[in-house]
Amino acid sequence: MTTLVSRPALAGPRTSARGGRRLAVTLAAALVLLLTVLASFALGSRSLPVDQVWHAIVAPDGGEASTIVRELRLPRTALGLAVGVALAVAGVLLQALTRNPLAEPRILGISAGASFGVVLAISVFGVGTLAGYVWFGIGGAVLAGLLVFAVAARAREGASPVTLALVGAALDASLASVVYALLSIDARTFEEYRFWVVGGLTGRDVSVAVQVLPFVLAGLVLAALVARGLDALALGDDVES
Repeated sequence: MTTLVSRPALAGPRTSARGGRRLAVTLAAALVLLLTVLASFALGSRSLPVDQVWHAIVAPDGGEASTIVRELRLPRTALGLAVGVALAVAGVLLQALTRNPLAEPRILGISAGASFGVVLAISVFGVGTLAGYVWFGIGGAVLAGLLVFAVAARAREGASPVTLALVGAALDASLASVVYALLSIDARTFEEYRFWVVGGLTGRDVSVAVQVLPFVLAGLVLAALVARGLDALALGDDVES
């Protein structure tokens, strides 16, 4: 006769305390984000009082303050938020995948793959716009990620987090050397690539945010779809022990 032994449930107060801590951190982060957005609207080469910022947002009158907030600082802030969301989600996904709290896109060679795609677009195909860069960057990142997984899967222990990190670091170094070699022989490619890789929010209008937003939304949808599987992967060590 087989006897089933149930695992004791987690203590109620402990779970409640953890939930309360998460809520407090979330509220604090939301407050910091709100203050940061307000500072982005109010501070600059010309500082604006909070009441003028609020009036420019809810009831623009075409004055100088409204022009500064709505045409200069609002697009810059929206683009910064979109980029910040994309970077945060990318970091969380890779940390869950590799079970490494310090993981980031470079650890799997994804950043180097994107850079290689952009350099290839500039030097070989003569692409010089964001709408053209983004497809080559995405393609390079996807191919680099697939290559890392394909190589890691052939290892004896399979595509474990440690194997993925090692293969990713090797691919990152290899692609980076190719990128630097291409940049060293083409001054125009170097200037274009430097502008792309450094980035910046100054002088960006709302059209740039509109171009970036669909890709960020697509990434968020994909992240939501794979979140459950990544949660199960993160619990792997606890389940095995």
